[in-house]
Amino acid sequence: MAVTGMPSYGAEALVLKKTKLGETDTVFTLLTTDGRQIRAVAKAARKPGSSLGARLEPGYLVEVRLHTGRSLEVISEVRLREPNRASFVDLEHTAAVSVVLELAEKSTRDFNAEPMVFNMSVEALRCIGLAQGAASALIAAAALLKLSAALGFRPTLAEAPLPATIDPAWLERLLTTHFADLVDASAQPYDSVAATLLCFARNWLVQHLEIRLKSLDVLLSLWE
Repeated sequence: MAVTGMPSYGAEALVLKKTKLGETDTVFTLLTTDGRQIRAVAKAARKPGSSLGARLEPGYLVEVRLHTGRSLEVISEVRLREPNRASFVDLEHTAAVSVVLELAEKSTRDFNAEPMVFNMSVEALRCIGLAQGAASALIAAAALLKLSAALGFRPTLAEAPLPATIDPAWLERLLTTHFADLVDASAQPYDSVAATLLCFARNWLVQHLEIRLKSLDVLLSLWE
């Protein structure tokens, strides 16, 4: 789509969210590599055959050409770098992806730009796409805990102990282990571990960052 008379710039970004605007337009919430959140409109993105809309699904990693507008940036070009394959696996994977995206959207809305939010979110999504069984939920829990720690609120058992049925070492494991090392945690015993750690992360985020995630409630309902 040609846009004239407006300054433009390019950006690599993760698509976090999309919202309908008018009859055919869509507003996309993007997270750039430097951790900034940008809201930009794609004109006619919902028209049949639109190349813009097809390349701007939540979870997609894209390169975009943006034009500076009055209240919203305007997207004129999109190149898809990496699709979000995890959302096409099953409901559990889709819910885990939604948690990562909503967390990134809410944390960058209220806090200063943090490049690590972009990198962490992209890596978490990639690993969720490779995960089997409860591993996708464990990776989502790890993303919640890691981001909280990175923003200055490192979870501790002293403030919020885990149930006696869960090995306390799990908390440190999720905080320090690479997402890729959790991909194979798919055995059935991990189901209860994943649910407990997701509950722990939900309570910690609400108490310390005042972040409530609707998608996390959905994910928990699948594992509790």
